[in-house]
Amino acid sequence: MTIDFFCDLHMHSNYSDGKGTMEDMAKSAIEKGLTTIAITDHMPLPLNPWYSVGTDKIQSYRDEIHKVQRRYGHKLNILSGLEIEYIPQILDWVESTVDLGWDYTIASVHCFLVDNSPYLINENEKEFNKTLNIAFKGDIRAFCTQYYHFVRQAASTGLCNSVGHLDVIKKYNCSNKYFDEQSLWYQELIYETLDVIKACNIKMEINTAGIIHPIGEVYPSPWIIKDAIKRGIPIVMGSDSHVPETIGQYFDLAKVLPH
Repeated sequence: MTIDFFCDLHMHSNYSDGKGTMEDMAKSAIEKGLTTIAITDHMPLPLNPWYSVGTDKIQSYRDEIHKVQRRYGHKLNILSGLEIEYIPQILDWVESTVDLGWDYTIASVHCFLVDNSPYLINENEKEFNKTLNIAFKGDIRAFCTQYYHFVRQAASTGLCNSVGHLDVIKKYNCSNKYFDEQSLWYQELIYETLDVIKACNIKMEINTAGIIHPIGEVYPSPWIIKDAIKRGIPIVMGSDSHVPETIGQYFDLAKVLPH
């Protein structure tokens, strides 16, 4: 299977929780020799989290992407995109956002909505533990089971082109602090999720931001990547950059992952 390491399909601008302008992102990608990028800020949400595009900013977000496409399109293929926040309770909102029309959309699960309150998964370890201990009463297996259930639902909606940072739930799992990836129950969750991704004919990203996160490795883990490739799931690269300088980050290390 061929993986395009000159294509970065996951990044965030200052329209959501990124720190750079779209023009800065395009310039950085060109300087690094990339051929294609997707600008994929966090979709607007009725919950109004700090990290998403404001609901009143979505048209200016689209206009800005088109402006950068016109300015740099002769040097770089720039896709308009969003990182979709899959929350089943607001699926109508998600669908209406996707229906606005995008070149590329990522299916991600960042939080659970419990009694109308968001419980975050990968914001920071304090929030992770809050979700684990309050929403799941300390049961990490139940936490993981719900997370991957939502990932499978997100993949099955038909709304997205790829699944983002598949196993981001491991972000703080250094030295198996919370769970063992080699546990049969955990591996079964992964295999079931890969089966759904394959059946839905969508892509899976190798997200290199995990290398600079506490876990210190890509999402998903190399054994998952290897199994996804064995199943014929198309693989794309995503830096999940929040500053222009890290676009395409660690793609060279991803080239030597076992696949």
